[in-house]
Amino acid sequence: MARQDALLRLHQRLIGQREALRKKLREDVDRTGPSNSGSGDLSDVAIDDAEREINSQLVSLESRELSKIDRAIDAIRQGRYGTCEVCSRAIPIARLQALPYTTLCVECQRLQEAGGGAGDGEADWESVYEYQARQHDQELTLDDIRIEG
Repeated sequence: MARQDALLRLHQRLIGQREALRKKLREDVDRTGPSNSGSGDLSDVAIDDAEREINSQLVSLESRELSKIDRAIDAIRQGRYGTCEVCSRAIPIARLQALPYTTLCVECQRLQEAGGGAGDGEADWESVYEYQARQHDQELTLDDIRIEG
């Protein structure tokens, strides 16, 4: 009976997280709307573009998290929640408490990360790095470039 109670509470927690994330996602999508390119100087346009890019990245991450939460809710309903999708072993309770929508045990997660794969729906940190690099490229001057010869 304790497992069923815990799963029910977890299901309710995930439903609450899903609703909060949906609300935040709607707000972020609204902020990612069309630009005000016609008004303001070049720096205003650049700042607007940067904010829209950041909001776009947030929307992407939030959408993936929402998808994971939906999958966890479905897994609870189907009675397969808490089982690793790779090795079929039980995912430790402590891991599920920390990350209730996880689908992998710690060992399988480690193997996946060591393999270099970002996994299903993981954050695309490379694109975040590239975006940040593009922002710094705008500030580069010829004096900043060193050519060895």
